[in-house]
Amino acid sequence: MRTRQAFDGQLDELHESLFRIGTMVEAALGAAIEALQNHNDELALQVIKSDESINQAVNDLHDYIIHLIATQQPAARDLRRVSVALNLLPELERMGDHAATICKLQRRMAARPAYVPVEGLPEELRSVITEMSRRTFEILHAGLEALRARDRTFAERVVVMDDAIDHLYSQMFSATIHLVQHQPDLADEAVHLLTLTHNLERIGDRVTNVAEQIVYLTTGELVELNY
Repeated sequence: MRTRQAFDGQLDELHESLFRIGTMVEAALGAAIEALQNHNDELALQVIKSDESINQAVNDLHDYIIHLIATQQPAARDLRRVSVALNLLPELERMGDHAATICKLQRRMAARPAYVPVEGLPEELRSVITEMSRRTFEILHAGLEALRARDRTFAERVVVMDDAIDHLYSQMFSATIHLVQHQPDLADEAVHLLTLTHNLERIGDRVTNVAEQIVYLTTGELVELNY
């Protein structure tokens, strides 16, 4: 009995560790958005450096999971929790990468002599970037809270939230083409920002993958939400 209780405690700690990595990713995304909006180079550098910490935390938890499998030989009901954690680790790691890439692109743009910060861009571009940033942070935060609470109903909301981000990215694509055609002097900024917002769009997709794993964790059902 005590062995079972100890293993249950290890599984609970595994879940909490996964959530802690998620909060690291959330902090990185929030800082990346702030660095972009305020063209804060020091903050951008911090996000880039924090990606190393996220990667290390992911690697450490991965090793811990492998150790649990090897030493505890989890039964079917436990194996689901373990497999979900293994599936979510690369999703979190890639989201951290996306946040760091946003900052790398921001620094690359800011290094150009003719750099135009976000507030100096045409309103159409500026509003889309601002709204995409807000919605991406919102979907990530909601996904992490759903993971912590093991709330399978999040799957019903995540598709709508991700569709809104995808729609904004389509607007960004159209706005970029228009800007390149009519203000070619801003072409480099527009292309960089399109690549940057693509990273926001990908975070939304990966949160959808998180929602799929929450459904599997709570019901054992495999669902396809990201299509």
